[in-house]
Amino acid sequence: MASLIRNVLLIVPVLFLTMCHADSKTTVRTINNLGAEMTIHCKSKDDDLGTHVVPVGGSYEFSFRPNIFGRTLFFCSFAWGTEFHYFDIYKAKREFPPWHDRTWSILPSGPCMWNYESSQYDICYQWNKD
Repeated sequence: MASLIRNVLLIVPVLFLTMCHADSKTTVRTINNLGAEMTIHCKSKDDDLGTHVVPVGGSYEFSFRPNIFGRTLFFCSFAWGTEFHYFDIYKAKREFPPWHDRTWSILPSGPCMWNYESSQYDICYQWNKD
């Protein structure tokens, strides 16, 4: 019983913060640092954002309202030269706070997210496995 109460006390503040920001939009921005023109195509379960060509050093961004239940997922494909990769660019279970904007530097080795604490792109991930 004590663990149930503790879990509820942990969840309530998160739900409160999420509901306070329910009308807030989150923006995801990708910056092409691949050294070649990049083609990006992002989707969620409900939205297909289309294909966009981004020049070297250019960026592509989109905005949305995260699901208050933490189920929002946007994934993108990235193509340049002969390379083609996927990545979950916004994954609610990974993002906290969920309404915080995300900026990604897209590199050949994988995307690196801007870290607001260190002021660097030092939160790096590998491409999704096919």
